[in-house]
Amino acid sequence: MYRTQMRIGGPLTPIVKNIIIINVVVFLIQTISQDFGSNVLSTYFGLSHSGLIVNKYIWQVFTYMFLHGGWFHIIFNLLALWMFGGELERKWGSRYFLKYYLYSGIGAGFFIAIVNYLTYMPNTVFGHDPSTLGASGAILGILLAYGLTWPNKEILLYFVIPVKIKYLILGYGFISFYGTLVSLAGPHSDNISHIGHLGGLISGYILFKYMKNNGMRNSSTSKTDGFLNSYLRKKRLKRKKNVIENRIIAKKIIDTLLEKITKSGMNSLSSKEKKDLEWARKNYYPDKNDTIH
Repeated sequence: MYRTQMRIGGPLTPIVKNIIIINVVVFLIQTISQDFGSNVLSTYFGLSHSGLIVNKYIWQVFTYMFLHGGWFHIIFNLLALWMFGGELERKWGSRYFLKYYLYSGIGAGFFIAIVNYLTYMPNTVFGHDPSTLGASGAILGILLAYGLTWPNKEILLYFVIPVKIKYLILGYGFISFYGTLVSLAGPHSDNISHIGHLGGLISGYILFKYMKNNGMRNSSTSKTDGFLNSYLRKKRLKRKKNVIENRIIAKKIIDTLLEKITKSGMNSLSSKEKKDLEWARKNYYPDKNDTIH
């Protein structure tokens, strides 16, 4: 009987690697500042109703995804990013993978902001208004895209239970939806932003469909490499044009100076004319690397 492929992770791709580095650096700064009794990063860059709506810190819908609530939180998110992000980046190319990651996280941020607005208590004092932190929304978007691309691939849930990606996504979707309903019904204490997870799934789904409909969900050899190849092709054409123009100028110099040499001899050339002749010789008979292909 055919068994679907089971794999975890793979080589670090450029964007995944850089996202991990940025998150780790920010988390270390966040941890050090908290050790000194400062919550300035969470206050100004975590996503809260007071910060976004009252104080107009609009950047919070972006910056919140680079802060985390503890070691377990960041390790879990970055482990999931490594497990699922690299393969998507190799398939899409770094450019579109980065856009998808950021837009999924920002989309989740808007969902969080809406629920914060609906559940906000007017007597909450800024500084004590809970902030949402973490890349979970973007990670759930990545997980969804992975599942839609390879729905029958299996992973080991909790490193023990084999489960297909499509069922894992359904499970996360149900838990996130139920948790969001509970949070809308009243205060809850599980300290998990279920709406952030659900928002990441919904934003990721919309983005994935948009990419698919616009022909963007291709291998990295199409869009990203196409852009690079276009740039390199323009560079090659410009170089060839320069070679051709130099050969035309060189031909004129050679014809003029050869005519002078024929009449008056080599000694009749000035030092400048000898340098011009040497330049013309090199450019009329270019090196192998300058040959026009």
